[in-house]
Amino acid sequence: MSSETAAFFENPTRASLNYLVLMLLKSSPKHGYMLMQDIERHTEGGWKPSHSAIYKLLNGFEEAGYITSWEEKDGERGRRVYKITENGEKLIDESEREFEFYMNAFISSLLEAKEDIKQDHITTLLTEKGKEITKCFEPHRRYRVLSRLKAFVDSESIRIDKELESLKEFAN
Repeated sequence: MSSETAAFFENPTRASLNYLVLMLLKSSPKHGYMLMQDIERHTEGGWKPSHSAIYKLLNGFEEAGYITSWEEKDGERGRRVYKITENGEKLIDESEREFEFYMNAFISSLLEAKEDIKQDHITTLLTEKGKEITKCFEPHRRYRVLSRLKAFVDSESIRIDKELESLKEFAN
């Protein structure tokens, strides 16, 4: 791991924001307020970084050469628009594996620590990463987690079968 990548993940909350902002800028140039709206939308309102957090991050990224910006007029109002640079894309590529480890550790610890596992976390167990995560659990914990997963999958299978039946007429 490069020192840039290590610094990128120094603070877990900042790491998530760093990664999310660069990924959003990778998809298209955006102004700061648009980034804040996108983060709120992607987290279903669960995370609303402050203006100061976003703009401090954007200024730091620009100083480091990960993004570039320019002024655009929006009527009479000027907005600074940000775009990821080649160095920013390189940082994402280098940090993708570390971010994956970070997310796996987060999900794994959440699943291990909580008795009441949310359905969103259970669906993670259906992925290859999720299968790897459960292999790390003690057998009794793995049994409980996999039992919850099976119950969830069974109930979703019933729900999907009913929905498919109701949509059958639209199949052709």
